Amino acid sequence: MPELEINAERITRHANMIEYLSALYDVPLYQRGDTRYPVYVQEPDSSQITDIDSVCGPMPTEPKPQPFEIYNHAHLSNLQNSGRNLFNGVTYALRRIRTRPLQIEAYIGRYFDMLATCDALKRELYDAAYRRYIRLPLRAQYHRSMGPVESLTNGMGRSAAIGGATLVVFNRQGTYQAMLAQRSRQNATDPGFYHTVPAFIYQPRQVPFHADEWRISYHIYREYLEELFGMPEVNDSAPYDHFYQHPALLDLQAMLANGEAGLYLTGIVHDLTMLRPEITALLLIHDEAWYERVTAPDSPIPLNAHAETDDGQLLTFPIEQDERIYEAVPNPHLSMPPQGAVAMWLGIEMARKQIQAYKAKNA
Repeated sequence: MPELEINAERITRHANMIEYLSALYDVPLYQRGDTRYPVYVQEPDSSQITDIDSVCGPMPTEPKPQPFEIYNHAHLSNLQNSGRNLFNGVTYALRRIRTRPLQIEAYIGRYFDMLATCDALKRELYDAAYRRYIRLPLRAQYHRSMGPVESLTNGMGRSAAIGGATLVVFNRQGTYQAMLAQRSRQNATDPGFYHTVPAFIYQPRQVPFHADEWRISYHIYREYLEELFGMPEVNDSAPYDHFYQHPALLDLQAMLANGEAGLYLTGIVHDLTMLRPEITALLLIHDEAWYERVTAPDSPIPLNAHAETDDGQLLTFPIEQDERIYEAVPNPHLSMPPQGAVAMWLGIEMARKQIQAYKAKNA
């Protein structure tokens, strides 16, 4: 895979962003070792960890007319003219987040509105962060109507499309390994960066939508098939359950049913650079035969090239020690989008706990 260039300017930008965001939002930033990420994490209740859909609150409502407090038409236009892959699909946009239990509520938004509000905040921050004293008129305008801390649980005034980021960890000949993919340079957001796979915008195909499409597990399974097994995306005329009998999903569900795999909720992470939440999860596969089963030359469920990469390759690495992870991904705070990097670390921590419990149970 091509390496991302890590230079002094990017290091300076990251340091300045951390200083600015930690002062503005006054919440604990996620920290791994000596590195802080521009991300705030909300953890689920212990009862929710194995009940991943418990994070989904009431069914989203139809879109309601609302004024956006900010809207950068120029930023949206630049992206539309950039040649990147853009589609103004419907999204689940943040309405509010509740705790105890951790639940997210949404309304129906549009992807282009996210780009003109949330992604525009990130672009403004990144452009300014090379300077020691950061002035962000767009962000300041937004926070005049929605306080910084309040904005982490309330999505009004912007279109904070909810994302999903799932780390896959699998057992290969007794060694547990994680998967990442390098995003295509044609992606609308974070082109060329490494990310967990599957990672996606949490969204229905159309409105109205089936109740299953509000379950985060539904999207994880669908994206698992599209991004790891090459299942083609279908148009809106296809039934919502068109992939339910896909052999790779049936294989996964059999492992989940017999305890050879698990799907775990690891939290909601807030990327402070763009004020968007991501639901993060871990898909942990204990079955040693799975990787051989999906990579065999004559496999009926072949592991195909990741659809959003340029070179079609997945990056895999052992997770037992942080040193091995840094060897594979030397600068995750610079080579991954913030929410992706933190989703990776949360997934690794959860995987280590679940692997230990699995081994103890099967000793």
